[in-house]
Amino acid sequence: MYRYLALVWDARDTRSSAGARLISERLLLSGRGWSKAFAAHGLLAFHAGLEEGASETLTLYGRSGAVFGRIFNRGAADTAGALRIDFNRSETIRIVATGGRRLLERFWGRYVALIQDAATGEAWILRDPSGALPCLLVSWQGIHLVCCDLEDCCALGLQSFSVNWNYIRALVAHPGLQLRATGLNEVSEVQPGERVRFSGGSVSRTLEWHPLDIARREPLIDPGRATAELRETTRHCVHAWASCYSGIVHNLSGGLDSSIVLSCLCDTPSRPHLTCLNYHGSGPGEDERRFARLMAGHVGAELIEHALDARAVRLERLEALRRSARPWFYLYELEHGEFETELALQRDAYGLFSGAGGDGVYFQTGAELAAADYLFDHGPGAGLLRVAVDAGRISRRSIWSLLAAAIRARFTRRWNPLTAAGRPERALVNPDLVAATRRDPDLIHPWFAPALTRGVPPGILWHTLTVGAFPAYTSSFFDGPGPERTMPLLSQPLVELCLRIPTYVLIDAGVDRAIARRAFASDLPPEIVHRRNKGHIDRHVRDILDHNLGFVRERLLDGRLVREGLLDRTALETYLTPGQAPPDHQYAEILQQHLCVEMWLAGWLDVRGGPSEPAPPGVTTTFVPEG
Repeated sequence: MYRYLALVWDARDTRSSAGARLISERLLLSGRGWSKAFAAHGLLAFHAGLEEGASETLTLYGRSGAVFGRIFNRGAADTAGALRIDFNRSETIRIVATGGRRLLERFWGRYVALIQDAATGEAWILRDPSGALPCLLVSWQGIHLVCCDLEDCCALGLQSFSVNWNYIRALVAHPGLQLRATGLNEVSEVQPGERVRFSGGSVSRTLEWHPLDIARREPLIDPGRATAELRETTRHCVHAWASCYSGIVHNLSGGLDSSIVLSCLCDTPSRPHLTCLNYHGSGPGEDERRFARLMAGHVGAELIEHALDARAVRLERLEALRRSARPWFYLYELEHGEFETELALQRDAYGLFSGAGGDGVYFQTGAELAAADYLFDHGPGAGLLRVAVDAGRISRRSIWSLLAAAIRARFTRRWNPLTAAGRPERALVNPDLVAATRRDPDLIHPWFAPALTRGVPPGILWHTLTVGAFPAYTSSFFDGPGPERTMPLLSQPLVELCLRIPTYVLIDAGVDRAIARRAFASDLPPEIVHRRNKGHIDRHVRDILDHNLGFVRERLLDGRLVREGLLDRTALETYLTPGQAPPDHQYAEILQQHLCVEMWLAGWLDVRGGPSEPAPPGVTTTFVPEG
């Protein structure tokens, strides 16, 4: 897997310069495949895994910086042009003069850029708006380490890390929390579209790309034009990513989004070898093979069908998690990661594609907010009633309740993503914790600061929230060659386009993802274009829990989350006791969220063997990596 690690420091500081030399020596002698990618005054960059997948390191003219990952030309007319990158003298001058903002306007992709202005000595780190390549920031003795994989920092043996309990409490109450803070006090995360400026001993952050700015810029209200542009932009993004791989394994669920991606993959000019993969279970709604077969047969693609087997999922493997800056949702990778990696290597396919992110980008949920958005933009009138009818068909709510909600929203001054409609109830979490975190302004993503959301329609805010789900890049279980997970529907040009299409256009005629369905109606079987239901694996998740009940009970009932008062032990025990467990959705919450957080904590707190005592409020437990 491609990795990068960059060092930024004040070259006038002799101690920091000596530390940078020490880090450089340790990296190059580590045996982990590192090589020097770039060096300048107060900057050093290294990369590894260049032979695997699409990623590469490109240097700017005159030792002005480097771009890690994969970058495409935004205005290219074809795929070949999108891949043609030339950071020549004039282009580099523009990039440096704008502090990297030129990259956001002229290029797109999966990248992190390191830029320096030689005249002033200032340096910047810029993360692309898709957030597909991680960007973590760690400081040690005046040196700022920027990396995509925390294990690389741990391997240096220089820094100690302690659990950020404020973040963990917030994450338990609100899964999917996205902040600059992480689960470790010593590690922060650069946000998508964010620039970090280093000047002497000071560090500052600014959001150079903001989705709310995009959404309010030149709204695309004509359904016909929106349909044409969505089709063109989707195809362009999928084709660009496909051109990076000679072979691709595509996760074909049989739903609309994965089928759209497959239709684009099948006519990409680069013609990679393509293998489709479908997972199916035996429970209600868990077998979508009929739709996957329809789509694969429609385009003549190979389809591999893989049965889900709850008995083969051993949750004990969570004890071998690689160290990371924050907990993740490990269940999918635990069950499928090894199989997908082996299949990809057999097929010489370093690209692992899916339609993930399409629900958010194309606007599958949140139709009930469209009436409020129309009221914001156009005021009351016959059009508002039409939009309320469309929204009612999708959300199955009465027109009058939607109109009343629209009026209330029009006069609401503050929007909090932690309390937004669609957020799941936390039945197993201490209710006082949920209430307290909802009132904490430090837990609001920078995108949704009150000053920025005032006067913005709620549908736009919800749409922005749903496109902020960033994929896992590094493996949680092994450190070795493997395919790169790519979500082409979360590409910057497509996200920006869809944010510009008002929500009441995206649900035109009372159909969710209406513009996407219309754009690809001629490329998909009618059964998929008109399909409304979605597959789910609720029964399968319950079966996994049943087959691992002893392990889950041991880890959670007497685990750190219960001992710290974050989870309700009585309610949790009800779900973990045979014969008492109610048949609802909390099993996914237990396995995919609480158990994952518990095991992440164990990896940091219990690594020396034996359980640690609970940390009192405000006290952190420290782990010093072996070095």
